[in-house]
Amino acid sequence: MTRTQRLAPVVEHTDKKERRALQEVAQSQAVFEGEQQRLTQLQDYKLEYLQKKKYDIGVFTPIELQEFNRFMQQLDQTIQQQMELVALRQQELDLKRDQWTATRIDSKKMHKVVERLKQQEFVEQERKEQKALDEFAQRKSHRR
Repeated sequence: MTRTQRLAPVVEHTDKKERRALQEVAQSQAVFEGEQQRLTQLQDYKLEYLQKKKYDIGVFTPIELQEFNRFMQQLDQTIQQQMELVALRQQELDLKRDQWTATRIDSKKMHKVVERLKQQEFVEQERKEQKALDEFAQRKSHRR
């Protein structure tokens, strides 16, 4: 069994590890985008709500104005929490990307090692064959 054949399970393991890391990046990306979309929806909702109420400000009773302000504070608090969640998901995504990059580098290194070994094995095989041909030619010339 050649060294490259013995390394095949290691190469397969690093490739699987890289694929898993890439899947985790994709999942993390989807979660991040979902949270980002929710933040955008909340911000859009606030703008739309303010646009609708802009014209009603003069007709609010004090209680309605108090309720409006409380609602806006809650909405602002929800938006702030969502912004924090988006920032957290961004950090998680960045970490997953860094992990994937590291596994990708490891996988490429392993493939380069195997490629060099294959080249060495090829050169060694060529030498053996040449040596065998030389010995055969030498034996043939000694018989004469």
